[in-house]
Amino acid sequence: ECLIQIFKKENEVMLKKNIKVFGLISTLIFSVVLAGCGNSAEDTAELGGEEITIPYSDAGSTVRSMVLAEVLEDAGYNVSLTKVEADGSLYAAATENSDTMHMDGWLPNTHEDYWDKYGEDLVVYDNEAIIENPSVSLAVPEYMEDVNSIEDLKDNDELGESVDWTIQGIDPRNGVMAKTDDAIEDNGLGDWKLNESSEMEMIKTVQESYENEAPVIFTGWTPHWLFETLDLKMLSDPDNIYDAEDDSINLVFNSGFENEHPAAYKIAVNMAEDWSQNDENTLMERIFVDGDNSQETIESFVDSNSNRIDDWKKDTVAE
Repeated sequence: ECLIQIFKKENEVMLKKNIKVFGLISTLIFSVVLAGCGNSAEDTAELGGEEITIPYSDAGSTVRSMVLAEVLEDAGYNVSLTKVEADGSLYAAATENSDTMHMDGWLPNTHEDYWDKYGEDLVVYDNEAIIENPSVSLAVPEYMEDVNSIEDLKDNDELGESVDWTIQGIDPRNGVMAKTDDAIEDNGLGDWKLNESSEMEMIKTVQESYENEAPVIFTGWTPHWLFETLDLKMLSDPDNIYDAEDDSINLVFNSGFENEHPAAYKIAVNMAEDWSQNDENTLMERIFVDGDNSQETIESFVDSNSNRIDDWKKDTVAE
């Protein structure tokens, strides 16, 4: 009987110990689950307002803007893509309301004037550029072998007369045009004149000259699909007229955009950090050179890069 009582007592002690251990383990597991759930809720970005506007320029930011719009539409937003003719219009549009952003911020130099004018109401995301090291200068076809630098235009009567002393430009409201005007006025190009037109008129002029191997000088920048189509070269800029060495192409948001559209902001930032020059060139070539349907091309890109797109949506309600 004594042994039986001792055995019962030992079992009671062991049972109490097991209950305490089990309780401690359960508490720890429950705490970890709660902590994990808490972090998930805290870090997940909500859609917010569903209406978003993305202004874009014709060739400059078309493909990347279309890709972002497609991804945001899949995430649950209603996206309006708005084509504008000039760089300044991108910035002006982005100041209008907290629903607007654009993907063509050539900063800190090429679009400096627009940033000075509109930047008070805008935010630039430059932790990671959409495109690193874009270039801006005057450009010519490769067959113009004796013209490799802007210096080659100075006091060059033969070259000047061959193109009627004209540099083919685009819309005067673009940054490259303002820089070229400054070059003509202050950098020894006083004999030259800048022809103001549109980007499409510039492209037409270059294509027609190229087909006839005629000389042509035009305002150029890369990335641009024209350089994927024709054998062209940017002229060296020894006087740093265009001051584009430190430029990158960045996201530009209305200052209220992130608060109004948290998930869209995160998706756009994640895209910028993953986007490559190869993405840009491939899509520009398919749409502008090969003539593929633009919407079908963008949809195909999104479908074939589903793993990347999932990463762009990471930590958003759109996952």
